[in-house]
Amino acid sequence: MSLGLIMNIATAGINTAQSQLRVVSDNVSNIHTPGYVRKIADQQSLTTQGVGSGVEIARVRLATDRFLQASTLNASADAGRETVRYELYDRIQTLFGDPGGDTSFFSSIDKLFGEFATAAEMPTSAAARQSAVWKTQAVFDEAKRITGQIQAVREDADSRIQSSVESINGLLEQIDKLNREITRATVTGADATGAQNAQAVLVDELSGFMDVR
Repeated sequence: MSLGLIMNIATAGINTAQSQLRVVSDNVSNIHTPGYVRKIADQQSLTTQGVGSGVEIARVRLATDRFLQASTLNASADAGRETVRYELYDRIQTLFGDPGGDTSFFSSIDKLFGEFATAAEMPTSAAARQSAVWKTQAVFDEAKRITGQIQAVREDADSRIQSSVESINGLLEQIDKLNREITRATVTGADATGAQNAQAVLVDELSGFMDVR
């Protein structure tokens, strides 16, 4: 083995060790960075005319599990969807009140039927008839108020949809830019993990608005 080959092997080993140290340094310095994924530098052997000539970094990749990542995105999408549904349905339910309470809209209807029954039992009582009329008007007024509030909830939901669409479009634009950056880095053999980390954060945020596959 020539001295030159020995020096090349040593140089390749040093360069590979430096690259490994840079990866370790990035992992340690970003240990508390939200959304950061640990990087791994895969090394491979070099051969020249069938003779070992050192090692090199084959690629730098993220330590991710695609199945776990898919599960996380699905869970995030489900959580975002159900949270919005719960909030809107809860607001509508609050308008009607507790079904078992004495002050709910349903209780007012029950009381109105009671007034009608009383008026039917005392057809000559002007007070009973007037009370039934007042209770009827009160129920109609309350129904009108609830209808207006439900319409306000619908308008709020429409506004949220518009805002979400704008956020989704912004995220998709950023993800598309990162896709091109990752592609260029992959073709040239450069380190694409920084862009991949940023992309993963954006995709995770996107999963809060829609299903991501």
